Amino acid sequence: MSSPSIIHRAQKKRASKLQAGTVLSFTVLAHPPARFGKRPRQIGLIQLEDGSSVLAPLLAERPFIGQRVHARMRLSHVTEEKLRVYEVSYEALSEVPAIMEKTFPGYILALTGPSGVGKTTVSRMLVQMFSDVAVNVPIVTTRKEKPGDEGEYVYAPTTEFDEWKRGGLLVAATDIPSRGEHRQYGYRRADFEAIWKEGKLPVVITEMHLLKDLANTFGRRSILSFGLLPPGKSKRAKLSQLLHRLRKRGRETEAHIQDRLKNAERDLAFFKERSDLFDHVVVNKDLNVVIRSMQKRIPGLSQA
Repeated sequence: MSSPSIIHRAQKKRASKLQAGTVLSFTVLAHPPARFGKRPRQIGLIQLEDGSSVLAPLLAERPFIGQRVHARMRLSHVTEEKLRVYEVSYEALSEVPAIMEKTFPGYILALTGPSGVGKTTVSRMLVQMFSDVAVNVPIVTTRKEKPGDEGEYVYAPTTEFDEWKRGGLLVAATDIPSRGEHRQYGYRRADFEAIWKEGKLPVVITEMHLLKDLANTFGRRSILSFGLLPPGKSKRAKLSQLLHRLRKRGRETEAHIQDRLKNAERDLAFFKERSDLFDHVVVNKDLNVVIRSMQKRIPGLSQA
């Protein structure tokens, strides 16, 4: 009979094997061992989240170095005794189209994080630097226009927003709680399609519900997702940074800032709860460092 400590160690060992990771290199075994069948097998060298590296089967149609992958158990082979043997394989979290063509059909760059973390600033800077390929997707909102918006929103009455939602014209939509004002946000399908038609990369600013909706609509593999966090080792330190930034930009009342801070607590928890929705998590302490880091990780921009 297994003791609690043995069970605990086994569970811990299993959890360590099922970490997400990043592809460091990969190769194809054209002639795998007989028990694995006759089909070629892709094997990847994968750096796990704890810093360790493993060699494991790679389940990706078009793997690339730097690709984010997550672990899953799959059937490896069946023995002569009819025992089913399973193995840990790594499945791609994002697939990218042919980068050499400099086109991005069906491919989305998503920036997610709490209010005040700098999503808008990062997205504007990326689009300004790489205007030949990257375009910001306008956010549709029912809230009123405010100083500092600078063209990032399309303003719509609640009735029109609801009509678009019912008609399937919005690919993502959410309500963000705020005292004294009903705020809805979303993205229109037509805006993505117009950018893809030009062969360019849509860049979106999201929060947890919008990111989930985009993943459900277009598929998780169509999204290269960056999570932006404020500096700080503890939740309290991160929230303090956000509070300072929200007050500094002077765009909202203190009541609305407190609302955004409450929403930010949920956003920070979301990073851990749904880590599968993020390919990369970046701390926005130095804007130039963030941009350089993202450029290296975004296929199509790394050579720009």
